Amino acid sequence: MAETTELAPAPAGAPSFHAARRGLGQLAVAVMGMSGLRLDQPERRWLRTGVWACVVAAGFAAEEQFRTAAGSGAVRWAAVGYALVIAVLYYGGLTAVLDTAVARRFTHAVGEARAVARFDFVLGLLFLQQGLCQGLLMAAFPGQLPEVGVDGLWVVLGVVLGIVGFGTKLWATWLTGLDTYYCRDMFLGRVTASGGYVVRGPYRWLRNPMYGVGNLHGYGVALCYRSVAGLVCVAVFQVLIYVFYFVREKPFIVRVYLGGAAA
Repeated sequence: MAETTELAPAPAGAPSFHAARRGLGQLAVAVMGMSGLRLDQPERRWLRTGVWACVVAAGFAAEEQFRTAAGSGAVRWAAVGYALVIAVLYYGGLTAVLDTAVARRFTHAVGEARAVARFDFVLGLLFLQQGLCQGLLMAAFPGQLPEVGVDGLWVVLGVVLGIVGFGTKLWATWLTGLDTYYCRDMFLGRVTASGGYVVRGPYRWLRNPMYGVGNLHGYGVALCYRSVAGLVCVAVFQVLIYVFYFVREKPFIVRVYLGGAAA
């Protein structure tokens, strides 16, 4: 996205301990938001947290079962089917709803505040499910990459990619804000913050750090599993988010933020 809603800095002159604690709290809120749970929104926070925790627990339990039964045809078909369903719901849903009459009609029907809250909840669950379905696919198709001479090389490479990818996405999210991460501007069809178009941080060097380098952590996890199927799944999902970007997001950015001038 293209707007800035930076997390508020600590007050000038505040003790360093309190400033550090505040910064860590804001960092935790950003990470949890990226994982599908918006702790910065008080509405029904405990209910949303409970649903999110149940989905996470079910995902970890399924991952353990998939690893135990890795190689089973039924498990592999279940993993592939789950990934396909989430891909259709997530990428197809974003394309069908954002910056369209669907979002406008829904907002008009239930009111802006309620529409935004419901959209954020559903999108957060899809963020979470997107990660879970890829993890389950990797657990169902492990050990496909050959062993190499150096023990743990795939894991080391995976960890490096994970740090670079997630770190870049977190940096970009910190600058643009969770509202932008959750497509608030596209859902409402207007600029929803005063910061404007981001040209600093990773955006200084990368056109779209969230969708590009910011997806390297997915490849990193696949390398840790040594899963070729996982690498393919991450690549397909990345292609699909770029399809959404060129079909929906970029035209919106050009029209709303850049006044019709291409970036």
